[in-house]
Amino acid sequence: MPAIEGVQIIPLNKVVNQRGHLLEVQRADDPHYPGFGQAYVTCTLPGIIKAWYRHQAQTDQVAAIKGEVALVLYDSREASPTFRHLLEVTLGEQAPRLVRIPPGIWHGFKAVGDEPAYLLHLNSVAFNFAETDEERLPADSPAIPYRW
Repeated sequence: MPAIEGVQIIPLNKVVNQRGHLLEVQRADDPHYPGFGQAYVTCTLPGIIKAWYRHQAQTDQVAAIKGEVALVLYDSREASPTFRHLLEVTLGEQAPRLVRIPPGIWHGFKAVGDEPAYLLHLNSVAFNFAETDEERLPADSPAIPYRW
């Protein structure tokens, strides 16, 4: 699938030794660091779909900590050179990476495999319950040309 304007897929550095490993996800001196508002971890059970989400101001960043997900992004920004492009990215422990999702991109994911998937979410803006910067569509929305 083609790339989407503004989406970055950043390989992560996994340092393995005889005692285990360290997975460096982000640093304030990384060139792709968008600032920090909130960090949280989600757990998604096998086969469960969490889709679709879009923000107007917030940059989302997602990395798999445990398990595996199919992350799907859809560019609905009419002024974008990649308008109506889809991008599917597999996130998991075997190929650790961070996906940076700019505002305006619909995104969702499905936990694949036999175990729960744990994702680290690094958002540029803290969630505001009174004034959410989040739009949602159902996973089977005809507005997005993707079928889980």
